[in-house]
Amino acid sequence: MSKVFYFLILYSILCTWGTAAGHPADQDLFNQEIKRLSKAAEIHNLMDETVDPCDNFYAFACGKWNRYNPANTLERASTGFFEAVLKSFNRKIAEVLTSDDMAGFNEIDRKVKVFYDSCMNLSSLKDVYREKLLEISQEFGEMPVLVGDRWQRHEFDWLALVGKMAYKYGVHIILGYDIMVDYADTTTNRLYIGYRGLPLESKSMYLDEGNAIYREGYKSKMSKNLQLFLKLPQELAEVTAKELLEFEIGLAKGMIDATAGLQVTDITQLTTIDDLVQKYGQDLDLRRYINISLGYTPTDKVYEMAEDYQKNVIQLVKETPRRVVANYIFYNFLEHFMVKVPRSHEELQSKCISRTKRYFAKNLDNIIYRRINSNNNTAKAIDFMWHEIQTTFEQTLLSERLQWIGEKTRNYAIDKLKAMQLEINSYEQRNFTAELADLQLSKENFLENLKAVMILSVRNTRQKLQEPPSALEAGEILSFTPANIIVENKIKVPVSLLQPYFVWSNLYPNAVQYATLGSLISHELIHGFDDTGRNFDKAGNSHNWWDTTSTEHFKNRTKCFIDQYKHYTYNGRKLPEMQSQSENIADNGGVRLAYAAYLRWYEDEARSMGTLPIESLPRFQYSGKKLFFISYAQLWCNDVHPVVKNLQTSTDLHVPGKYRVIGPLSNFEEFSKEFNCPPDSNMNRSNKCEIY
Repeated sequence: MSKVFYFLILYSILCTWGTAAGHPADQDLFNQEIKRLSKAAEIHNLMDETVDPCDNFYAFACGKWNRYNPANTLERASTGFFEAVLKSFNRKIAEVLTSDDMAGFNEIDRKVKVFYDSCMNLSSLKDVYREKLLEISQEFGEMPVLVGDRWQRHEFDWLALVGKMAYKYGVHIILGYDIMVDYADTTTNRLYIGYRGLPLESKSMYLDEGNAIYREGYKSKMSKNLQLFLKLPQELAEVTAKELLEFEIGLAKGMIDATAGLQVTDITQLTTIDDLVQKYGQDLDLRRYINISLGYTPTDKVYEMAEDYQKNVIQLVKETPRRVVANYIFYNFLEHFMVKVPRSHEELQSKCISRTKRYFAKNLDNIIYRRINSNNNTAKAIDFMWHEIQTTFEQTLLSERLQWIGEKTRNYAIDKLKAMQLEINSYEQRNFTAELADLQLSKENFLENLKAVMILSVRNTRQKLQEPPSALEAGEILSFTPANIIVENKIKVPVSLLQPYFVWSNLYPNAVQYATLGSLISHELIHGFDDTGRNFDKAGNSHNWWDTTSTEHFKNRTKCFIDQYKHYTYNGRKLPEMQSQSENIADNGGVRLAYAAYLRWYEDEARSMGTLPIESLPRFQYSGKKLFFISYAQLWCNDVHPVVKNLQTSTDLHVPGKYRVIGPLSNFEEFSKEFNCPPDSNMNRSNKCEIY
């Protein structure tokens, strides 16, 4: 029996006994101590103290993670801290969406619940699902594979087709547009035209031989969808899926390589619609596409994204049979409406929560926030931590350690730091009524609800071009992990991290809280000064404010990280060499900053109290400083199913969890001192990489 499980049982028994007798204040103290014991047991339970911490600190801190949290099925393909947070958050969402108690629900909350309820009624559509999908697709014509020889090849106009789909439902296929803040002038919104990304996310997933297994899985999924939802015979479905994949691989040849370290200025060009027409002519009539997909042709300047992608599309479409292009467009459009009815109620609930979050992530975050932060204490405590971290980084910028940054550049960095804000992503000030008042939903028809949500969403999106900039829309991403919104100079903390006893509790030592939430916030702060963030000013505008000498020093220090991380091995192969080191810079600078902020708090507390703060957990032998590093490492404990390990390194700019521990801590002198690591040991590199 694990110690965590033991203490949870003990806690429940003793709480039951405690309600029968005893002073309430004594009972509170007793309950608090049990929670601290449980945290100590949780931390200790994951450690493997037979491992030398100076040899492999990840194995020392996380050595028993896989025993209790194995990623042993494709349904549970990865386990880790964020997965645990998400699982708990989804349980809270499920409690809200399945409850019959509507107390505290407003009109918009009820609409979110109706959408979820309609998804749970998917079985009512089972016999007519194909017909419903065909009705949706026939709004735009006919899919060749469904009508065979009846398909009118010469009437096919792919540009008009994708334009109409984008206009009505906001589904962008092959080409697309976004309406976002102008990265060079954050006082206005701008239209971004062209490249939109592809389902397998990275160029290497489509083109590298080592990732062929994932392409095969993707092709198999398309084939199964064609059989299940459109009732194609197996052989025809397999042939069609093969053609779709080959076309998408062709598109991927024009994709942006995320590992190349390109800046936004490298992949966008401010231009006009007239200039784009002059550039591409009838081969790619972007004026016609924008007029169809947006409903009019804007006269203001626009950004073209990834010019090479558009050039590749022109050549690929010329070389590909029209039938294949049409099948590709219709399949990718209909895939947005394909929801398999699972066999079990639990699986259906999981899928419906996922679908509801896809379209109502902001609303669900707001609902849960109203429930878990009723007294506002957590928000105040996080705000205090933020100001401690902010002040600590200002001191770091002024320190001897960063004298390689020129004085003028450091002074502006401090200005940017002071302008940076931290915000809990609670959407308290969001006017959901204005956004969703016109949305009409019913519990009976999920597909009609899905259409209504998509239609309203794209209408709201189109209006942005006539409106001043608002907060960046990133949906579920901002519900899952902290993020630095570079163009807003703002860090956003998700509501999911405010759940009690994950990274925050007034019962835990500050060592735990600074090592977890503190290091995550510090990581995001450093993003404002990494190889991308340093190219944006305090207002969020793209602006190079670094002097030439400081820039050269920065690039040389970045090269140290490139050389360090490219030698790490994961699942039998080297990590990909990446010119972009933004995540590694943020990991390394983030843990240093969080530790410095923790020490600053500790020293301030000691001075004000006249005695040293108690920074320990009961029955846990490690000091507060050691507890900091152990807690930091356990943020990145994880297990990944062997089948998806190479997928992870091909699509994620973050290195695997193991190296998010080993990499930064082996560069950190204070860690080596605390654990007495000999020079040149694995966790005390002689050639330490350091920027902040």
